[in-house]
Parts: sequence; structure tokens; C-alpha cells
Amino acid sequence: MITVNVALFATLRQYNPYGNTSEPFPVQLPEGSNIASLLEILQIPPQESKQVFVDSVRQEPDYILQDGVRVAIFPPIAGG
Repeated sequence: MITVNVALFATLRQYNPYGNTSEPFPVQLPEGSNIASLLEILQIPPQESKQVFVDSVRQEPDYILQDGVRVAIFPPIAGG
């Protein structure tokens, strides 16, 4: 098992199991898990996750996560 620290922003905070906050929280995953599997575990629909950063670097859904990384997940942003 690995542990990643996840921060959810804006409308995605509703998927935080510890409450509606953007404070990072730990998630345990099997080794070899990728971003897509993390989103599935957190029950975040893929279309609601626009950008995912791992240790401040944007990554794709098939990126394999490592123990101890920080994952920041952002929704699509609308505005003008």
C-alpha cells in the first residue's frame, strides 16, 4: 500500500471524506495505482476533474502514483 495526500479544490471539496475543505487528507491505495483509480476511489466523476497536479506537476489520468506524493485536483473553471 501507498499513501498519497490529496487536496480537492472548488466544487470538488464535496468529495472530501473529511468535510468540505481543501485541506490535504491521506488516501491509501494499492501500489501501482494511477490518478484514474484515485478519482474512482474518491467517487469523483472523470468529467468533473479537469486538471490534476502531482507534486506541482500536471499529470494525466494514467500517471502512476508514488508513496508520499501530494495530489491536487481541480474542476473545470468557468468565468469570463
